Formats: sequence, C-alpha cells, structure tokens
Amino acid sequence: MNAKLMAIARRRAALVAKAAAQRGELGHGLQPWQTPLAFVDRGMALARHIRTHPLALAMGVLLMFGLGRSRWGAWAGRLWTGWQIYQSLHDRPSRPRD
Repeated sequence: MNAKLMAIARRRAALVAKAAAQRGELGHGLQPWQTPLAFVDRGMALARHIRTHPLALAMGVLLMFGLGRSRWGAWAGRLWTGWQIYQSLHDRPSRPRD
C-alpha cells in the first residue's frame, strides 16, 4: 500500500508541475490580448450597468446634449459627478466594525 501511495504522490507532483508550466505558457500567450480584453470587460460592465439603470443613460444623454454649457449644465455636471462618487462608494464592500 505504501508503494502505491508513493506512486500516486509522484504522479500528483508531476501533474502539478505540468499544470504550472501550462499556466505559464498560457500567460505568455495571452499577454498581447490583455489590454483589448480589459477594454471589452469595461464595455460589458457598462452594458450591465445600463441594463440595470436605463434611466441613468437617458439622463446622461439629456444632460450632455440638452443643457450644454449654461448655468444649468454646470450644475448638471456637478450632480452627475456626485452621483458617480455616490455609486462608487455604495458599491464598495463595507469593512466589518469591531
């Protein structure tokens, strides 16, 4: 039984080393695609956000094209920035309190 376990341990060690080598090869092969894939990830995250908050897209378009650079446009920009800050803080996981 002990020889059988040793054989299994050697086989496992060989498989772990092979998997590590394959991960390294895959990482090097995917390196040129990292930037385009990150761009696609951000686009998909934006699409998910718009799907869950369609009113935000409509308000953004109205604010950009409807108000322009008037005094209302400046306030709309401030409100939009405030909303983005609120969303980024709201989406962060909270730390447990002691």
